[in-house]
Amino acid sequence: MTGSSTQIRVGTENTGQWHITQTPEASDRVSSLLQTDLETHHVYFNNDGFHNHIPHQLLSLYGTGADASAIQQTYDFNKSYQRAVKPVHKPGKGSESPAQGPLADDWYETTAPRHLGHESYYPDFLEFFQHDMARRDKERDSTGLEGWQAVLLERLFSGTPAAEGLRARLFAGFLHPLIQLMFGIEWGQPTIVAQGLAQAAIHKLQGLDGFLFDAEKAAAATTAASSKTPASIISLFQEVAKSPEVSASAHFEDPNKLLHGVLGRAREETTAIAACVTVPGTEEGLAARTAEMAEACVFVAASAALHPTKYPKFDFFLLHHVTSIPFFLALNSFSWVPIEAKARLLEWKIRMDLAQYAARACPPLRNVMALERYQTPAGTADDAGAPHAHHDAATTSADHISPEATAAAARLFHFDEDGHAIKLVRATALAERLVRQSAYTNAPCRVLNSDSVWEAIYRLETDSVKSPGIEYVRAAGFEEAWKE
Repeated sequence: MTGSSTQIRVGTENTGQWHITQTPEASDRVSSLLQTDLETHHVYFNNDGFHNHIPHQLLSLYGTGADASAIQQTYDFNKSYQRAVKPVHKPGKGSESPAQGPLADDWYETTAPRHLGHESYYPDFLEFFQHDMARRDKERDSTGLEGWQAVLLERLFSGTPAAEGLRARLFAGFLHPLIQLMFGIEWGQPTIVAQGLAQAAIHKLQGLDGFLFDAEKAAAATTAASSKTPASIISLFQEVAKSPEVSASAHFEDPNKLLHGVLGRAREETTAIAACVTVPGTEEGLAARTAEMAEACVFVAASAALHPTKYPKFDFFLLHHVTSIPFFLALNSFSWVPIEAKARLLEWKIRMDLAQYAARACPPLRNVMALERYQTPAGTADDAGAPHAHHDAATTSADHISPEATAAAARLFHFDEDGHAIKLVRATALAERLVRQSAYTNAPCRVLNSDSVWEAIYRLETDSVKSPGIEYVRAAGFEEAWKE
């Protein structure tokens, strides 16, 4: 049972990259609730552009083994504050005739460009991408690609100016469009792919494209002139922290610390460091660099969650650079996406990782032993003395998701939150598995080298939302962010 461009249907074997088998009841429930969310809720839950996370959370719960009751509980908890879905704009008279509405095959080329970056046109972009996929399904050529796959190749990876712009918009909004798209491609759900592309289309770039393209050009020049071994990703985070200009560029009072701070005050210096990022255009090189990226993001986010006098709290922005990791694992598995496109998108992700770290005021990169020694603080719900929730809703395969990750996810099955915590645990488990299984596991730049450090990180992730106080800090490198 699979979905279509307008219908979401998630089977018992379609559980994402944890590769578990779900129950028929959970399959029916998640499919029904995802469809209801699609038909009744907007992509933003308020007028300030805060994202609806219901699809992410439901699939993360489903994909880690939660039963139907847990899936229903989290939907009920989060539906109350969602905005209602908006209608598609009616084509106007004269310059925008009915034939130029989103169901016109050339709407994206002729009419859509003037609506890019405008939130009110989300329904129009969604309808267009759904129509685009359905049309290509009917016209499937000798490549055998499904409609959503053909749409991705043209709309994101074709190299046209429109594709380049939409690709850059994936990284806007703290990676939310990319994360939405991630759940679509990982679960093979055309409707959710369309949601991700539509969400990307309505995000404003605000100079982000300039940073990504400038860093890419500088990287090409640097690579051509150098025979040095590419810098490790962790060493580039350290370079960001050591740079006086970059590390101090964000100010706590900045409304957007990435755009107004890092790219506003230290654009040239940040671009120079980002230009040191390279990803080989080979299967082996791509796999190793993906694993390195995944480990680095988990390490940076976990380090930032520790404070000497406060309960552990993950940085709200840095955690998105962990929860987006599964996108690159899924993308790398697609033989129909060119290796060059995969490598290029990973380079952009790593550059955004570095820039966002600077925007959070470079929280200290802890000694790994500090993470290994982490213990659940007293006063945390379900603390170390309490038993973990039992995981019996689904059956796991021997696919090397650790028991500690499974237990951490189970602690969140009936925990009321907005979806970030379960996404964080799921992504960390996939990062751990990737690092352990890839050639990168023997690289000298490895940092998370022991079972104990991964176990501690899973405790840290659930403790962050279960300990007293706010669930997350925003800009962990600023002491002000830790004040209640």
